[in-house]
Amino acid sequence: MPHGRPALEGIRILDFTRAQQGPFATMLLCDMGAEVIKVEPPGGEQGRANGLGPDGFSSYFEGHNRGKRSITLDLRVPEAIAIVRRLVPSCDVVVENFRPGVMEAMGLGYEDLKRLRPDVILASASAWGRLGPWAERPGYDHVAQALSGVMYEQGEGPGGEPQALIGGFADQIGAMLLAFGVSTALVVRERDGIGQHIDGSLIGGMVAMQSKQIMEFLRTGKQSGFQRRRAATYTNYECADGRHVAIAAQDQKYWELLCDALGAGWLKVDERFAEPFGRARNKDALVGELDRIFRTWPMSAWLEPLAAAGVPHAPVLDYAGMAEHPQYWANGYLAEIDTPHLGHMRVPGAPIRMSATPPRVDAAGPILGADTEDILLAAGYTWDEIAAFKACGATRTA
Repeated sequence: MPHGRPALEGIRILDFTRAQQGPFATMLLCDMGAEVIKVEPPGGEQGRANGLGPDGFSSYFEGHNRGKRSITLDLRVPEAIAIVRRLVPSCDVVVENFRPGVMEAMGLGYEDLKRLRPDVILASASAWGRLGPWAERPGYDHVAQALSGVMYEQGEGPGGEPQALIGGFADQIGAMLLAFGVSTALVVRERDGIGQHIDGSLIGGMVAMQSKQIMEFLRTGKQSGFQRRRAATYTNYECADGRHVAIAAQDQKYWELLCDALGAGWLKVDERFAEPFGRARNKDALVGELDRIFRTWPMSAWLEPLAAAGVPHAPVLDYAGMAEHPQYWANGYLAEIDTPHLGHMRVPGAPIRMSATPPRVDAAGPILGADTEDILLAAGYTWDEIAAFKACGATRTA
């Protein structure tokens, strides 16, 4: 039975990240129970203003910062750097996504942090990685996608028209791998008593995401690019009502079950389609037959026979359909929370379930600077010192 304590409860993270890659990584760790102290400049990190509505809601900020605490520090002021140095010994992990060299310039590089806490874990996220000729260049999701080869793989292939993936794709993949790196480093520290510097990047994540495709290219020298249908039985078809159903019936067993579900047993004995190589050689002909069959009924009418036959399939949903599908709510992939400043919200939930140490999704992104005084008091500062920090601008919010 779960005892109610999240997996990373007791882990404290000092989070200097902004925008998307870094904040999503630390949010995932926050979901798992870590205390994440988000360090923001006066006025807040840039993500707060992205799509900001009149009610104070930003899907960009809320999608990457739920559950965190916020402290405002103007890192251009020496007193603010001194506060960071005071906080580091009580933090297990420091996470940043400045350009390589920025933390070092502030006196907060890995060697500096180790002097404050020898077993500290520093996680750095960048666009291009910390080594190589591009290390110090600025970079964001779109240009990282461009360099990774994915735009031609999603588009028309080399020499054709490139096509980007959904905005933020490289950010999100990079973030998940950075959170994985932090979790791994915490295990190492528990086992061996050492900290370390973790380096994650957008292009590193994009290589991992394209593992199969890049492996194929490195072996053969060929890149195919996007195909509307790579296989006739692993694609989606339009139905009579204009909606689509997706099927994944590439195995012989599922191919035969698909034919039964469609009431098209004759396809199983057609010599063009009876075995996998024939279906591949005659893909266009098979697409024509399946396209004709699926168009005879509306999408909803196909779901029951496909399910009864055990064919891997799904309706092709938009976000409205996805948000109403019970599978997401049953697993906690979508959740409902109540917040003091944004009211009741439906939100993406934790992507991982843990039976004994469940993650928590129960709070919105923090109000800017709302936790500054509490964090400083817990660090041992007096009220007079806190007032002095405000007066010199080290902790100003505006």
